Amino acid sequence: MCLYRYVKCERMLEFVLAKSNPSEKLTSHTLELYNVWLKLKNKYERIIHDDEFWYYSLLTIFFHDFGKIADNFQEVISGKRKDYDNYVRHEFISGMFLFANSFEYYRLKPHSIYAVFSHHKKLDLDLFSRENPNLKIDDKLLLEFCEFAKEKINQNYKSKFEVSEVAIKYLQDSYESLLNNYKKQVYALTQNFSQKDRKKYIQYKAILQISDWTASGHNKLPKGIVYTQNNLQDKILRKINNVNTEKGIDLIEKIEFKDFQKQSIANGNIIATAPTGSGKTEAALLWASSKKENERIIYLLPTKVTSNAIYDRLNQYFGDNNVAVVHSSAFFFRKELSDKYEKKDYLLDKTFFRNINICTIDQILTQGFNLGYWEMKTFHQINAKIIIDEIHLYEPYTLGLIIATINYLKNEYGASFYIMTATMPKALRKLLEKSLPSSLLIEDKELLKNARNEFQVRGYEISQANKEIIEAVNQDKKVLVVVNTVDSAIAQYKKYKEVFKNKGIDILCYHSRFIQKHRKQKEDAIFELEKNNNACILIATQVVEVSLDIDFDILFTENAPIDAIIQRAGRVNRKRKKENSKVIVFKHSEISKDWVYNSGSFLQDTYNILKNNNNKKLTEEQLTSLVDEVYGNFDIESDKDFEKGLNIYKDEQLRLSYIKDNSANDETMTRLNMDTINVIPVFNHTLKENYQISLENASPQEIAKYELSVRKSKEHKFRIETIGYYKFIDAYYDEEIGMDFKYISPVVKCF
Repeated sequence: MCLYRYVKCERMLEFVLAKSNPSEKLTSHTLELYNVWLKLKNKYERIIHDDEFWYYSLLTIFFHDFGKIADNFQEVISGKRKDYDNYVRHEFISGMFLFANSFEYYRLKPHSIYAVFSHHKKLDLDLFSRENPNLKIDDKLLLEFCEFAKEKINQNYKSKFEVSEVAIKYLQDSYESLLNNYKKQVYALTQNFSQKDRKKYIQYKAILQISDWTASGHNKLPKGIVYTQNNLQDKILRKINNVNTEKGIDLIEKIEFKDFQKQSIANGNIIATAPTGSGKTEAALLWASSKKENERIIYLLPTKVTSNAIYDRLNQYFGDNNVAVVHSSAFFFRKELSDKYEKKDYLLDKTFFRNINICTIDQILTQGFNLGYWEMKTFHQINAKIIIDEIHLYEPYTLGLIIATINYLKNEYGASFYIMTATMPKALRKLLEKSLPSSLLIEDKELLKNARNEFQVRGYEISQANKEIIEAVNQDKKVLVVVNTVDSAIAQYKKYKEVFKNKGIDILCYHSRFIQKHRKQKEDAIFELEKNNNACILIATQVVEVSLDIDFDILFTENAPIDAIIQRAGRVNRKRKKENSKVIVFKHSEISKDWVYNSGSFLQDTYNILKNNNNKKLTEEQLTSLVDEVYGNFDIESDKDFEKGLNIYKDEQLRLSYIKDNSANDETMTRLNMDTINVIPVFNHTLKENYQISLENASPQEIAKYELSVRKSKEHKFRIETIGYYKFIDAYYDEEIGMDFKYISPVVKCF
């Protein structure tokens, strides 16, 4: 029997708003969601073979904003009430109505109503903790909305949906009573959840949020892309010729993929070893070309700088409508490229709406901790092609997280993986093969037989290398100096700046202690150095190992673990066209041994092995064998940090009942001992600018350009003042050397 027949509506549903500024009717918004949902159902029902799922998913679509019919909401959204004292969150009313409309079902399977409760806010116990407002809902309006929803629902599921009189009366109860019922009868059900429930919840939540975001923005679902080997060849050729045109170089007519790259055109998982500059990116893209139209490519890298560089390259191949870059400062990077890029665009990018997503590795590791928009991120990796570059660079804890994530996405979501690196220790390869059995193992054998640089070892520290470095610069060489600490980099920079004063030699200092704005300027300046054929010096820390695609003539480096040395060496004679290029390794400092690389004997073993190969021009294959010599006895799986990373998801998800949201900081969860904070230097001594004053009225986007990360331990040595959301530090800073912790900023008006 239709309850609506007996009701004479005094207040029409068409006057009920879902949104203001611009105003939008609740019915219009709901129907837009419904149209998106139909497309999603058509797209995913071959994967989610569950008619019951799609029925209850449709109920979330029609009732997710149902609570907006309450007078409490309408008075606020229409501007009749300015205060929020009597405000009730609409999703609370929505979820509780659905619960009351089918108690028996939702007590057994509450996944879909949890999606309704949490489609705007984090799901936790305090989600609806407010004072006791006077909940006001017009029963007649309630019935009219139910009739509107019922008509559309039953077009898909004939005569299945009915409105219970119990549910109508349920909302006549007090807010306090409803809230108690939510906590005791609904929220408490999560205590019995398992990993299986987590997956079901992800599906409901993702379908609802994708529909809601798409409809709210009046957007279309992103169009999928497919490409073939020939398509990719054309895209690469076009990019090369664009660069050649800019440089005045003759155009080329075609390109050929290398054997190593052609081997990547295969189904299943691939573990690839190829030296720096071998074309791994294109090899991985060839592998991913087997993707279906709507399947994602997720390209994961160790640093923000490398992510930005790959984004630039793939953007030229596929266009910025199809490619996203995602990391902690990606919004500002994109904003620099285009003022039209907005936060709503980045919200879509960070949840993997685009077909091709370039990210730092943390962006998929956080989903295991229920951080960020983890439900949509995870859902969008159904049958995804996931590329992990430079796998060897991660510490054991993060590597444990990576392995756990690979296992989860492979087993639960059908994702496949292309894992590549320049140096693949046997122990790491065995670990990957264990997670990805039957993987295809490929190597760039052509380049593995190739030797780029002669390796030399010195019996003293790099601080005593003055004569050699000066001589190399005087021979018009492009010199790269890499040390293991920022303090050492600053000291080396100051020394050689003085040596070559007034001699026209470009000298740059590059490390992690520059604000974002200046770090980007440094990277641009380094690329300019690299393009010119003039003598120059770049003094850097470990950030140069994977951050920059540069090609220097000679490297002077402080000793580091062998894989780090190989990465640093990859910045010398990168294109393999130079003769007599050298990598000169100096003894490591005590600080490096005690504070930077203090795990195992890898540092000393590297030095000894390189000393045994002094004055040799080592091939890539020989360098790989040195990696196995250094790490041969290291059992990754028994490492306590690796075990912690491998198992921590289980503990965290159990603590969170598998579906509750986590309030922790993303990076502290994915990197062990991440004890850093973001700070802004008070004063720039180059420009004589007080940032604390000049940024007083700046936008959050602008202020973020002035942040850098420092160890929390520095809080004890310098004054840090919190103003709003930002922390200002009085350590010395200028854009030439970055932040120097040896000095307090001598500013008169500070704090």
